[in-house]
Amino acid sequence: MNERVKITVALSVFVLCLCCVGGAQADQDPWKLGMQAYSFNRFTFEEAVAKTKALGMRYIEVYPGQTLSKEKPDVKTDHNMSGPDRQLMMQMLREAGVRLMNYGVVGLSNNEAECRKVFDFARETGIETIVSEPPEDAFDLIDRLCEEYKINVAIHNHPKPSYYWDSETVLKVCKGRSRRIGACADTGHWMRSELNPLEQIKKLEGRIISLHFKDLDQGHDVIWGTGKCDAKAILAELKRQKFQGVFSIEYEYNWLNSMPEIAGCVSFFERTEAELGLSDWKWIFNGKDLNGWDGDPRLWSVKDGVIRGETTAENPAKGNTFIIWRDGKLKDFELMLKFRLQNGNSGVQYRSKEVSKWVISGYQAEVENSPGKVGFLYHEAGRGSLVNVGDIMVIDKEGNKNVIGNVSDKDELIKAGYYNDKDWNEYHIIAQGNHLTHYLNGYPMMQLIDFDRLTAPDDPKDTKGAAKEGLLALQIHAGPPMVVEFKDIRIKELAPKYGDAVVLFNGKDLDNWVVNGDKNKSKWVAGKAAMSPDDPKQLVNKGGSGEMINLAAQHGDSLDIYSTEKFGDCRIELEVMVPKGSNSGIYVMGEYEIQVLDSWDSVKMGGGDMGAVYGASPPQVNATRRPGVWQKYVIDFKAPKFDASGKKVENAELVRVELNGEVIHKENLVLASQTPGGIAGREAATGPLMFQGNHGPVAYRNIIVKPLRK
Repeated sequence: MNERVKITVALSVFVLCLCCVGGAQADQDPWKLGMQAYSFNRFTFEEAVAKTKALGMRYIEVYPGQTLSKEKPDVKTDHNMSGPDRQLMMQMLREAGVRLMNYGVVGLSNNEAECRKVFDFARETGIETIVSEPPEDAFDLIDRLCEEYKINVAIHNHPKPSYYWDSETVLKVCKGRSRRIGACADTGHWMRSELNPLEQIKKLEGRIISLHFKDLDQGHDVIWGTGKCDAKAILAELKRQKFQGVFSIEYEYNWLNSMPEIAGCVSFFERTEAELGLSDWKWIFNGKDLNGWDGDPRLWSVKDGVIRGETTAENPAKGNTFIIWRDGKLKDFELMLKFRLQNGNSGVQYRSKEVSKWVISGYQAEVENSPGKVGFLYHEAGRGSLVNVGDIMVIDKEGNKNVIGNVSDKDELIKAGYYNDKDWNEYHIIAQGNHLTHYLNGYPMMQLIDFDRLTAPDDPKDTKGAAKEGLLALQIHAGPPMVVEFKDIRIKELAPKYGDAVVLFNGKDLDNWVVNGDKNKSKWVAGKAAMSPDDPKQLVNKGGSGEMINLAAQHGDSLDIYSTEKFGDCRIELEVMVPKGSNSGIYVMGEYEIQVLDSWDSVKMGGGDMGAVYGASPPQVNATRRPGVWQKYVIDFKAPKFDASGKKVENAELVRVELNGEVIHKENLVLASQTPGGIAGREAATGPLMFQGNHGPVAYRNIIVKPLRK
């Protein structure tokens, strides 16, 4: 399979697998790292988006003139695109979970009609900043349009003899202008103009809107931090200036095979961001030595900036052995690291315990060159194999393992090439309370909700049960000679905000759910949903288990359904599938509706679209996916409060709502009263979760509620 075909397949499967990891935190970061699509100008825009996602980034800057896709070879990305082609471009971005932030470098003249075309394009597509090199006589017009549209214009510096090659010229045209007019600081072009990038950054203090960030050596781009731009000092200066905005990676070298080098730039940026205190991530391997790590020195070393575990026929492992991070224990956390396995078998241990020197028992994220197995959850020296790739499992209080559904399709993952054989791969592991999640290269691997008895943390012999704290370690497996490498290891500690996760649907039946009316009229069943091949407006049940499906054929053809369990303050996580044109709703506490609708073709989101809070607020962005694929909601909710007499003293609030990794409501949306169509039509301190079923076909799965700790 050639690279272009692989990118297309991977992006399609990525959508089917519903990966939305990292979105919420990225939305809050003061620094947003993204791609300037010009870095991939030998590829289509669709391929550039897929590459951006593969690099773990969520932002992109589009430039005028890139071919949209292989299927649309005559369509170029710019402000003259037709309405349908703009919509197609935005749908490509939504499917990948990548947001369009900037547009440029594009011309802005003193012609108001032409300028408005660019600003209209930016407003319609959600672009925050237009990057340009306008003539001086256009700035009265641009100033006015910036304020009217609430969109920035960042002046770019191409190398000398371009007009804005020196920051002094940029400052001159900014003087007395709107704060929405400033600089797009291109650090590499300053070097090409024989200017010191750090000094130029200092001169532009207060006027930098975005950056085309580069590091150069011998006249061309290199991995950040290895060139002559003094990239680390520039980032430190931008922190001092309290800069907030977008860094676009514009890598203009090794055009056809730049991904490994760009990945190095991403790593440098994220590590430096953490060192500067601008990130919650803590990097726990310094890339130089094993300070903070402890393992058999015969087998573990640092080589070329990575932790290397190696056995040979002459120097074998005497059993499974581990290098252990000694600077703390993990409780609730996120872990990210990259690994490369040449041969053999390895794993990433977390919440584990040391049963003897360099011997570990506990949760293990599998590392092996075997697509379909790499990514699964094992319990080393404990309960054995736990959760296979693609599954979500609940282990009950008696230790029984129950697969209740799927987080992805294993066969589709393999088809997409989710694993890079004998090359670098990235794990993202999240552990919060009894809820464990693995992602590999951005794809969801598995989830576990573990109600098994808790093992004693300090008893090395107590290994047959769950754990909520423990060690982090990396494995060398006994057996034939092997080599495994790890790098970019970082952790983020999570506050213990929630109680144990509760699964509301067991994947098999509707015993814990009640229909709101005559149950004989209900079309709700358990099974596996798919959009009908004969009618995209309908769902079919393929048999099996794991999903709640409403097989209503039309409006009014079924009933609402609600959980028997009730909750107050909580986090709700669930996935939903909507066929073409259908409609449903998620009623928090059975009374406050968050809209479920096919809004795939919507351009401007309204109060009835997917993600809208009915009667209160439309979503701030369109984060929907195409009909017939799974979409994920994460809802943080604060219930209304009542005094002893039953009088309401505090309104309900949606603290935060995410759809497919995009924040669509934030900053505590106050709900003064219930929305229409609820169960009781009145507010209460606790309530169930309800799904609207009388407005059309819909399916739900992986329904998890985490009560907020008092």
